[in-house]
Amino acid sequence: MTSSSAVEDEHLTDSDLSDDEERKEEVPQEEIRPPTPRPTYSDEDLNQLLEYIQRMTTLYSLSQTDWSEASLDNIRRWLLEVNEPLLTIFYADNVLTAYLGFPTKPVDDISYFLRGEPNEIFTVEGFHDEIHFGTVHSDVDGCLMRLLERFYAPIFRNYQDWNQTVRSRFCASLDKLLAFLFAINSKIGGITALYVPFVLHQIGGEQIVCDRPLFKNLESIAVYWTTQIRTVLSDRTLMAANTLATMNDEYEFWEYRLEVLQGLNSQLEQFDVQRVFKVLRQWQSVHMPQIEELLSSAQMEQELAMSNLRYLYLLIEPCAKIDESKSLADVSQQLPHIFHLLRFVWEQSEHYKSSDRITILFRNLSNQIIKYCTSQINLDEILEGRPRLGIKMCNLSLECCQSYEEQLHQLDLQKIGWQLDRGIILNHVHAFMERLNDLKDICEAMIVFGRMDELESIGEVQFSGTNGEQLERIAVSVEQQFLTTLDQLRSSNTKHLMLDVYRSEWYEKMEAYRKSVRGMEETQQRLLSNAFRRVSNVEETLETLNVLLYYSYHATLRKCYLGQVTRLWQRFSEDMDTATRQLLQLRRKQHPSWLPPHVSDALAYRINLDRLIWLRDRLAKAGSTWLPAVPQAATVMDKFELLRSEFEREIRLAFEEWHGQAGSNLCQKLERYLVHRSKQSKVLLECNMDASALHLCSQAQHFEKLGYALPLPIRKIYEKQDALKLIYNNVLRLCLDYNRLVNSLTQRERKLFRSLIQCVDRQFAPGIYKLSYAGFSTGEPDESYDHWLEDCVEHVEELRHIIQLYKRANRQIVRCCERICDTSMLRFNFSGAVDISVFEQQLSSCLNGGNSALRKYYNTIVELITAVANEFAEVQEEQSSEWHQYVNVFDDMLASAFLCCARNALQLLQDALRSDEDLPPGPILVMEADVKDAQIQLTPDMRTVGAVLRGVIDRVQSLVDQFARLGYKLKIPKEKRRPNFARAFREDAECSELVRGIEAEIARQQEKIEEYVIQWRAHHALWELTEEAFTQRLLASSKTARVFEGGIEHYSSLADDISFMDAIAHVHFVLMNQNPIKSTLLDWIEKWQALNIQIMLQHATGLIDALYRYMERNERKVLRVPRTHNEAIVANQLFERLVQAVPGKQSRFTPMLEVFVLLHKYRVPLPDAAREQILDLEANWLRYLQVLVEADEMLDHESDEHKIMLAQQADQFRLILKQFHEDYFSKLPKK
Repeated sequence: MTSSSAVEDEHLTDSDLSDDEERKEEVPQEEIRPPTPRPTYSDEDLNQLLEYIQRMTTLYSLSQTDWSEASLDNIRRWLLEVNEPLLTIFYADNVLTAYLGFPTKPVDDISYFLRGEPNEIFTVEGFHDEIHFGTVHSDVDGCLMRLLERFYAPIFRNYQDWNQTVRSRFCASLDKLLAFLFAINSKIGGITALYVPFVLHQIGGEQIVCDRPLFKNLESIAVYWTTQIRTVLSDRTLMAANTLATMNDEYEFWEYRLEVLQGLNSQLEQFDVQRVFKVLRQWQSVHMPQIEELLSSAQMEQELAMSNLRYLYLLIEPCAKIDESKSLADVSQQLPHIFHLLRFVWEQSEHYKSSDRITILFRNLSNQIIKYCTSQINLDEILEGRPRLGIKMCNLSLECCQSYEEQLHQLDLQKIGWQLDRGIILNHVHAFMERLNDLKDICEAMIVFGRMDELESIGEVQFSGTNGEQLERIAVSVEQQFLTTLDQLRSSNTKHLMLDVYRSEWYEKMEAYRKSVRGMEETQQRLLSNAFRRVSNVEETLETLNVLLYYSYHATLRKCYLGQVTRLWQRFSEDMDTATRQLLQLRRKQHPSWLPPHVSDALAYRINLDRLIWLRDRLAKAGSTWLPAVPQAATVMDKFELLRSEFEREIRLAFEEWHGQAGSNLCQKLERYLVHRSKQSKVLLECNMDASALHLCSQAQHFEKLGYALPLPIRKIYEKQDALKLIYNNVLRLCLDYNRLVNSLTQRERKLFRSLIQCVDRQFAPGIYKLSYAGFSTGEPDESYDHWLEDCVEHVEELRHIIQLYKRANRQIVRCCERICDTSMLRFNFSGAVDISVFEQQLSSCLNGGNSALRKYYNTIVELITAVANEFAEVQEEQSSEWHQYVNVFDDMLASAFLCCARNALQLLQDALRSDEDLPPGPILVMEADVKDAQIQLTPDMRTVGAVLRGVIDRVQSLVDQFARLGYKLKIPKEKRRPNFARAFREDAECSELVRGIEAEIARQQEKIEEYVIQWRAHHALWELTEEAFTQRLLASSKTARVFEGGIEHYSSLADDISFMDAIAHVHFVLMNQNPIKSTLLDWIEKWQALNIQIMLQHATGLIDALYRYMERNERKVLRVPRTHNEAIVANQLFERLVQAVPGKQSRFTPMLEVFVLLHKYRVPLPDAAREQILDLEANWLRYLQVLVEADEMLDHESDEHKIMLAQQADQFRLILKQFHEDYFSKLPKK
């Protein structure tokens, strides 16, 4: 097909085309951007231009040696690349640099070169006229004003097209503007500059020939000078808003004022300024007296500034020593000397003779002291956690300010004669002292509320009791609240306000801070009250007081704290009363303790006494270290000494009562056998010792520890206490081990272990019927007891080992069965759908992994149950029925585990294939659809997919069937064994249901695939149609442009529909790759589309060729001159026939041209001959009509009807061709 550019190059030169159509053809060509021109300089011209730029560059301290090759290359590049408008040359880091554009960093001065027009190419001859260049330094405003004054102002003054009045007014306004700009620019620089018109420099000479407009102009400038002079003279006082002005600032102000006045007077004495004044005097200006007065005032002010500097210089060094002082205490020693110098200045200086001005110097001294004190206070360090340092520095600064105020007061008492305004002098000092007191309050709050103390470590508050966490949270909340408030003071927006006496915002900040601190104090008071409200004993009270000790540092909280200390001693006294009261009640009632009453009473008195002694010691130690003293402490300590003597007497009475009730015949309690059968259960054993003997020994031990001597009968048994306890503990432990083993077995398990338990019972027989506790008269066990105990322990351990092995094996078998149930024989490790080969590989890998896991668990179970069988090998014949039942129980459990594993695998497969009610199943396989051999083929087909899925079911069944039953492994009789696992799998109802569900999903997938194929069969005409049938059907139609375009649009629409179809289709559990079938169908569509266009092109070229052949043949015939009458008749008949055929032929032009328009619309390339025929159709057809007219003249027809008809047909043809061109260009593709 032809491109759009090729179409644009075709210019139809029809004379009937309108001007609008010609402009439509030309618009796309005008929009084409012309290429950037490239200069063609010779090396000599380029070097010459480069030399011009080097010479025209004007920079401060420019040297020819500074030019580098890189800079020269950039200049050459700018000359050659004409699309770069600007070149700048400047020093960057002391390196001369040429840059295309403006510099990206600040520079001192630049030289710039600018093209006057875009893409301008310079010439060597006219470079200086073509280039725009200049130099700008750091004072850009000054450069622009100098340019305006020196360059543009002369142009305006000499512009002759304006009349004199307009030019004078404009020049006057321009001078006012320049004067204003010079004043503003100089004021920014800190000086006062007088604007002198440049025209005075141009006039030259001492005398100025002045006309009235020039005089008015100069007079207006002089008046503006008076405004500047008055402004300078009126600035006699240092104005330092919101700043503490010091002596040095005062000196610098007068030094600056002297410099400004000297500059002003120097300008006033210049030649040009004096010439202006001379002109004003000559013209008798009314402003001249005022100017003379101002000139005199300027000289006087300069002398006054010099005088003030001399006196102020005397104060600079003494005041500077204040800043050099090593400490705040040294500042007071510098003040008398400074006061003496101030008095000298007041007496000698005319300017500072005034009380107001000398007061200002004293105020500056106050500011100097405040600044020094502020510099000594490091707020960052103090607020970050050094409050003690802050309090120290604040006290020193307060002492310094107070010392200054006292010395100033003593100076007033000397009656020197000046009237100092103490309010102005000490205003800042008093404000600064108030700020220091605020800082002290903040530092004290940091210690109390924020636990910040660089000299002492204050730990976190910790309260005991159930309410302790809540109280701690309150304390932490108060601390966090204070830290938040402190952080606000630490912020840069607040911290710089603290000591700045000019910033009144601090009072609002401090008021908010005090309000917050008052709330914290109230919270802390409530915290103290709540902390002691839940305290229930002396220990908690003492701990709470210790925790809250640093609260006593605060004056508001100390009174409350001392009240709690008094409450502590009262609580200790109440504790002693409570202990006495409880002991008296204990003696009246039956004692609930596990100890006998006498021992219990003695121990109760001893324990309470020891507790009270411990409390007394803690209180005494706390009182000697940190606890504040209160009057109630001495009374409580005396009360404690009386109570201690009373408790010791009660302990002695309890021992004497116990001794009287013990008795004398105590050895009969040991005449008993070691072991006997339990009365509750005959299968259990119990220790047969009398517990009262051991209790008596225990009581004797308590009284012995209390320091009392034991009676002889009691001592005999008490001396055997260790041996009796040893025997008792051994027998008791042995019985407990035996009973524990028997109780760990169920009734069924006891039947299984009956023979083993009977073997152990035979070893316990001597202890039940022979050995007794009275046989240990020496206090040590004999050999028979040792042998009996060792045998019993050995048999019990053997039984324990067998039972543990049995229990552990059972647990391990159950755990293995659980793991078999949890084993996944199938896992889909892939995300989304995969190819069937990958699917088979994944399934095979999962099944092999599941097989290995099942084999491992099965072997473990066999090993465990075999180990149990080995322990029962000697008694299996006696316990055969119980043993067979035990094996079958685990065999059934193993079968259930295998079936559960198989059901999980089948369930997983079914869930992967089955869809929910609302959602389709997730795809797991990928299939491809394509058209091959005139049929829709799927790869893989459903037969292969079904075989793979059914093979999974067979694999799962074979995996379960490969394992043998446990009864077979342990060789129990066949009639006692269970059937194999494969039979159990086949008979399991759930497995059968899952298999049927999988088969149903496979069948459903087959139905979905058939429905999917039917959808694509709707396009069967694309691959079933042949080229011959397509050609015949198209040739049999009317072959108009509408027919051909309808075919093209039909196939285009069909191609769009197929292209917009998803590349992947979800068909149940299969993802169908539709790209192959889409590509195949699009290839067929492209084939029929190309064939349709080919036939349309052949048809169009055939029509145009036939038309040209018709014109050529008839032109030859109609112009043949008849020689005979018959030939004339034939020629007339031919002419009549051709004239009548003209309308019919012209009626065929529109359908033919519509076909060519359609070809051009779809960019079908035409043969060169056909394109030429289209372009020449108008001329050839008009020529043909002209031939008919000539033939008519040749045949000497008298009527003009034929000529009129041919002219009408020619006009109609032009209209047809115009419509063709309009349609042609309207359907022309846009760029």
